[in-house]
Amino acid sequence: MGEEVVGPRKKPFFRRGILVAMGVAVGIAVTCFAVVAFLPPPKGPLFKDPLRSFLTGVGVAGVAFPLCATGSALKRKFALSPYFEGAFIAGVLNLAGYICASVALVCIGFGVYDLVLWLFARR
Repeated sequence: MGEEVVGPRKKPFFRRGILVAMGVAVGIAVTCFAVVAFLPPPKGPLFKDPLRSFLTGVGVAGVAFPLCATGSALKRKFALSPYFEGAFIAGVLNLAGYICASVALVCIGFGVYDLVLWLFARR
């Protein structure tokens, strides 16, 4: 009879769990940025608002995760390629993701710092 030889199954570019996590991260980022946009303006300086800093940090972290995940997937895909374009694009995406993650940590840190100062000032 006609038996077909089936080769190894090709791994998907992104697994379903990663895609769902990326969608959730982008959704959280959009929500955080929308909340920050619709918050009433603070009475004092803008950088002294802990809620705004924290939400901005979470939003930027939501942008950083898909960049890093896409960069690492591209790096894995183009690992054996003799051309440098794929690895270069993967490196740029990884770098942008790491910069966004660093900015997110700084924003969240400033938000926590302002919140701690606010709590000590209330005592």
